[in-house]
Amino acid sequence: MMSMQGKARLRVASFAATSVIALGSGCTHAGHGETAPPRRDVASANGPGSFRTAEGLTMSVMRGPVVFRMGSPESEVGRNPASDSPDEAPHTARIPRSYALSAHEVTVAQFRRFLDAHPEVKSRHAYPGDPARMEQVMRRFSPDPGGPQIAVTWYEAAMYCNWLSEREGMPRSEWVYPPRMEDVGHGMRMPDDYLRRTGYRLPTEAEWEYAARAGTATSRFFGDSDSLLAQYAWYSRNPPKKKGDPVEPNDPQRTAPVGRLKPNPFGLYDVYGNVWEWTQSRVLPYPAGGVHVDVEDDVLVVSDSVARVRRGGAFPYEAAMMRSAARGTVGALPFQRRDNVGFRVARTIR
Repeated sequence: MMSMQGKARLRVASFAATSVIALGSGCTHAGHGETAPPRRDVASANGPGSFRTAEGLTMSVMRGPVVFRMGSPESEVGRNPASDSPDEAPHTARIPRSYALSAHEVTVAQFRRFLDAHPEVKSRHAYPGDPARMEQVMRRFSPDPGGPQIAVTWYEAAMYCNWLSEREGMPRSEWVYPPRMEDVGHGMRMPDDYLRRTGYRLPTEAEWEYAARAGTATSRFFGDSDSLLAQYAWYSRNPPKKKGDPVEPNDPQRTAPVGRLKPNPFGLYDVYGNVWEWTQSRVLPYPAGGVHVDVEDDVLVVSDSVARVRRGGAFPYEAAMMRSAARGTVGALPFQRRDNVGFRVARTIR
């Protein structure tokens, strides 16, 4: 769900002001990783380009419509996708709406409040056939209340979004996912207008990449070099090459509390690394040409057998996955739990 090729113009704005940044050759963007990026159009924690939810999440606002360059050329510095990664063919994307994206990944404490409010969901928040495993995974890989929630399925992330909509007092006609928790799962049907509703939801892949790029055309929002990556991302410099290989002791062995490192120019923390983040989008090949408009998927039924895109990389992964265009794996099925997968929330702004 995204795209843009050739010369493109990107419109980014806070509530107070709008600026236009041209992408492509001659674009305005950060340098090649030797200096920190300039702050522009930042949705600061208390500024006019952000707001806070009833649950205390800071939401950074992206004013649309926007057009930008999505994907990456094969020549991109650091581009070394895994064998099971989706394609990253560069193309033009247009997002025809304003939207907001949470500045941080949803934390353990925030997700726990949701589970406590919904015992029926909490009772199913477990690894099938191994009820003790969830506590073990959380204790080992994300033990801090302020760390990102992990081992969460796509469906559970959707349920959390509905809960946020309920907490905000939004009418059910604006909720994006089925109102009854028991109906969120395999075979559920998305409403025809889900991207025009204002309830909380997962970001589309295009929304995620636009926010991650923050007006840049380089592989990362601060440039191409790895030299600054540790200032923005929890990642592994020397990850094991295959299962069973020893783990580099100086690489992170678990998640870190959210927001400990520097944000990107749009005020988003942990865009790269820490945990992979679920998106709304199905894993699909990128379009070959033209402009891809980020609207509702033609396929509205969510299935266990159809993968959903995960973005951002995670703490056990190498620098090549810490790029704005990196797309994770083609095998991320919505019912799966992984000890390095979490999410951040979005919503359409009208």
